[in-house]
Amino acid sequence: MRSKAAVCLSAAAVTGLLATAARADCAMPGFNPSGIFCKGCRYEGVIGMSRDEICERAYRTLGLSNSTVTPVQIVSNRILQRARHGIAGASENTIAYAPTKGFVGEDEFVVEVNYRQAQDAGKFTVHYRVTVK
Repeated sequence: MRSKAAVCLSAAAVTGLLATAARADCAMPGFNPSGIFCKGCRYEGVIGMSRDEICERAYRTLGLSNSTVTPVQIVSNRILQRARHGIAGASENTIAYAPTKGFVGEDEFVVEVNYRQAQDAGKFTVHYRVTVK
């Protein structure tokens, strides 16, 4: 089990990686086809990537191209469940995942997101399933 200091250091490391790393060749499609969010909902996201790479992407929903859907504003987010085989991080409207060096396989993590959409504000979670090849 990681110490509290190691967790803080890991989150800081991912935040630093977001600012300096080139975007890896990874697939992270949107997770909400309607583009309308609900308080307390749990969404499922997937990430596919190569080993020893860092995957970072801004949050994307699948329905925001529809002009009748009010865009969502990400107010804040945090990792609720850490990845077991790498480091997951969230900063502003971007999430990132970096697998442990040499790791190939399945991993997962959960992000809690505070949002605002039109007059509605609340929290939802996204459970990300990661496949590293």
